[in-house]
Amino acid sequence: MKTMKPRPGEISAEFPWKQVLTSLEDGVITVDLRGEIVFFNEAAEVLTEVSARRALQQPFALLFRRDPWLIELLRKSGPPAHESVRGEGDLSSRGGRKVPVSVTASPLQDGAGSFLGNILLLRNLTYRKELEEDRKRADRLAMVGTIAAGLAHEIRNPLGGMKGAAQMLRRALAEDSPLAEYTDIMIREVDRVNRLIEQLLDLNRPVRLDFAAVNIHEILEHVLLVEDQATERQNKTVVKRFDPSLPPIRGDRARLTQVFLNLVKNAFEAMPEGGALTITTRMEHDFHIRAPGDTRSRLIWVDVEDEGTGINEEALPHIFSPYFTTKNNGSGLGLAVCYGIIKDHGGLIRVRNRKGGGAIFSVSLIVAD
Repeated sequence: MKTMKPRPGEISAEFPWKQVLTSLEDGVITVDLRGEIVFFNEAAEVLTEVSARRALQQPFALLFRRDPWLIELLRKSGPPAHESVRGEGDLSSRGGRKVPVSVTASPLQDGAGSFLGNILLLRNLTYRKELEEDRKRADRLAMVGTIAAGLAHEIRNPLGGMKGAAQMLRRALAEDSPLAEYTDIMIREVDRVNRLIEQLLDLNRPVRLDFAAVNIHEILEHVLLVEDQATERQNKTVVKRFDPSLPPIRGDRARLTQVFLNLVKNAFEAMPEGGALTITTRMEHDFHIRAPGDTRSRLIWVDVEDEGTGINEEALPHIFSPYFTTKNNGSGLGLAVCYGIIKDHGGLIRVRNRKGGGAIFSVSLIVAD
């Protein structure tokens, strides 16, 4: 039986590159002369949250009516210019998410140069933008840490003198002297400031991590057990949404325990009137990390979600900065330390407010080889 050839102005459903484009990690969409979608790969389905079956034969302008910038790119790549055009913007998914993408729209032509339609390549920029923000935050923290470390060394010298003077005064006083209590307070407060300074200096000290293949669920179960014994759990519940198929991750068990203890403790403290703490583990399917010369590494995510009041939007960009705190009695170092530990693991830690109240801290970690 003879293979039917496409009519002029039509794109064959049996293009030899069809299977290749289907498996690409970037979204690929082809549009015919009538402006209707004739190819929609799996990556495009993920980005738009629209199935290929629903997208095919739909007018491109109708499906992407909430993204006029994308429709304009398609128009510019068609007649009479017949040129590739590029742009970046937010893509509106069917679920209402805004996904940052880079788009290349190009004319699609046959061997004779006849215009058949357009092809669009969509690349998800979410992870790249997160890495850029993470790099900027790391630069800011490094600068703040360097300045703070210099000040810390200068502060410790007079603190040592103050403590020594208070100790001498304490020894000179009788045990029943009413001033003895005040000297004890001075010594305790000097020690407290010294501990804070030591924590600040730890932010700038290189930490030697003991990497091994560890089960993230074992760490989380241990953290929840510890917090269960240390926290008033009245009207507070824990919901575990663990993916049992997750592979081991590459990490330092003690340091990661420190991170999640801090996040879980903060979550409970954010719900003084009670609520649910939800911990979710999941595989990252859209992104991977590839260092120069290395194979790509897969990622997992751990989400720690509370039902508290959330975080002021103005505070969100500074939440991991040293000495920035939203608590009345907080030191402002806990999340900064967590940030440093996760960064040393090659992962990311980010925060966003939860719809309906509360906050979600998300931590990414690299899967062990």
